[in-house]
Amino acid sequence: MPKTAGIIIIGDEILSGKTKDDNSFFMVQELWSHGIYLRRISIIPDVIDEIAEVVKNFSEKFDYVFTSGGIGPTHDDVTIEGISKAFGVKPMIHETLKEFLKRKQAELSPEQLKMAEVPEGAELINDSTIGFPLIKFRNIFIFPGIPQLLKKKFFVIEKSFHEPRIYLKKIYVKESEPMIAPVLNEIVKTYTNVKIGSYPVMDNTEYTVKITLESQDELCLNTAVENLLLKIAKEKLVRVAE
Repeated sequence: MPKTAGIIIIGDEILSGKTKDDNSFFMVQELWSHGIYLRRISIIPDVIDEIAEVVKNFSEKFDYVFTSGGIGPTHDDVTIEGISKAFGVKPMIHETLKEFLKRKQAELSPEQLKMAEVPEGAELINDSTIGFPLIKFRNIFIFPGIPQLLKKKFFVIEKSFHEPRIYLKKIYVKESEPMIAPVLNEIVKTYTNVKIGSYPVMDNTEYTVKITLESQDELCLNTAVENLLLKIAKEKLVRVAE
């Protein structure tokens, strides 16, 4: 079975529209490129009980869970507390993180020390390419909300992903979606391990529908594409792409 993942974006600023969520889009693309299927994205507020509920649910359902946001020094940074509550452990000061912070400033305020908190039993992932270590608890990777920092840390952990590649084909046609739907339905029933998507496009003079076919079985994917192309009128086919 392919590995699955869930993404949890934490922050009132996302839900209120004050900040745009770029992190989930970035992680979706990276996960897909490494053969990991994203199953759900949840955007939730800075509320400990809600974080605990969603994190516990995701951790039980998916192989990997990625949280973004809520791990800074301020009052609304409650991700660590929420994850700790989800699994009945306490937030604790990790000495390695504390020492890391003290290299920059010998005397730490309570707010600064909060940045050294982890759920009890968490581990750290470090790499020469990142400054502050990444916190991992069970199957949960706890990322900061700042996109530049998240990307650097994500590039570190994706080195450990070794899932089979997902192969993709795109077919562009100049035909209405209702006309192409019966053909797609037939292909879907025949090739059950090929995922097929159909996406109408407006205001495009070249094509009107983009069809995508993806699978970790390259041979099956190519066979499905060949059979689909046989059922599309040549004058309606615009092009096929990877």
